[in-house]
Amino acid sequence: MKTHRTLALGIVLSLLPLGACGAASAQEPVAAPSSLPPWTPGTLDIHQLNTGQGNAAFFLLPDGTTLLVDAGDVGARIPYADAVPDASRSAAERIARYIRTMDPRGAAAGLDYALLTHFHGDHMGFVEDDQPAGITELARRLPIDTLIDRGFPDYAYPAPIEHPGMVHYRRFVEARRAEGLAVERFQPGRADQLVLRHQPDTYPTFAIRNLAANGEVWTGQGDGTRRTFPALDATPKVDWPSENMCSLAFRLGYGAFAYYTGGDLPSLPDPGTPPWWAVEEALAEVVGPVDVHVVSHHGSIDPASPRFLAALKPRVHILPAWAPSHPAPVVLKRLLNERIYPGPRDIFATQIREPTRHVIGPRIDKLAADHGHIVVRVPPGGGEFMVYVLGEGEGYPVLAVHGPYLTGLATGLATGLATGLESAP
Repeated sequence: MKTHRTLALGIVLSLLPLGACGAASAQEPVAAPSSLPPWTPGTLDIHQLNTGQGNAAFFLLPDGTTLLVDAGDVGARIPYADAVPDASRSAAERIARYIRTMDPRGAAAGLDYALLTHFHGDHMGFVEDDQPAGITELARRLPIDTLIDRGFPDYAYPAPIEHPGMVHYRRFVEARRAEGLAVERFQPGRADQLVLRHQPDTYPTFAIRNLAANGEVWTGQGDGTRRTFPALDATPKVDWPSENMCSLAFRLGYGAFAYYTGGDLPSLPDPGTPPWWAVEEALAEVVGPVDVHVVSHHGSIDPASPRFLAALKPRVHILPAWAPSHPAPVVLKRLLNERIYPGPRDIFATQIREPTRHVIGPRIDKLAADHGHIVVRVPPGGGEFMVYVLGEGEGYPVLAVHGPYLTGLATGLATGLATGLESAP
């Protein structure tokens, strides 16, 4: 005969997503389909792409709204950083082909939003001889409705940006604006700049909160922000913020699911530098716990401080690695350290290069994936999510499937209710 405690616990578990029992423990790959099941309305898909040439993430939001964050292309500039799977196509062409495959509109696919986290070639594309690359080439291959960056319209913070790639990009912006492209400056604090375009009322629990750009950080209250960088006229030029420090950051929420990405923001800048250079440290409290954390700066030496990780407590880390310096051994060590925050965590990297393996050693074997397109899929309601690892070749075969993972809020609910029921008389 069932006790009241057992019956009540069964009711709690029946309300959780299918497969959620035990989902808070370390995940093993489950049986994988040959290809990623098609996106369906109400589903949130986040694709961290692996071109081997820089950052690119494609979002297919619950109502079909599309967003691309970055379109990096370093070409052949970095040793031991060949294009993936090969150099027969540019990064922009590979990104466009991938989006057309994953977007249910197929050949008619386009982007509602394209967002550049900052103005480095591995995020926007390196330009040579004024030839399109990265975002400017991608715009020739896919229509873009709205382009958002950190600098429009003057591109003058902390000083005018005048390198050849920026000159090319500004000409591109002005030419495309004349043809109808909407261009906006990313505005920290807002939750109404990146919105669902097609059926927003159908998915009221979806929102993207702009967290930071150019040293302006959301306060956590309303749309309020605060300046974390000092006035430039009172700051030695050697201490002015770098391009990485000016990166955009946002938090995406869908039901109980939460996700964070922040370009190349640093947490632990070089010793002796001003404390305000630690931009992620300023963000830690307002980001709060998330389920998925995209490791800033590709896991190079300065992101993901202990304080920042302890605030976010991610179940899944995505390492958008592409160069031999990604990730730095000390950063991987911090991501794996359960003294910083307890509990299991899985780390998915887009591309671990052979030199990186030799430097890091056996710890690299703790990754859940060491190459591939990493797809986070959140079904309607946001109570759980899956992670798919896809091959980079034609057809994007599924290499592994991990999950289901309970989202943080659902995990807390299940744990709290189960603990309360077990302790009940």
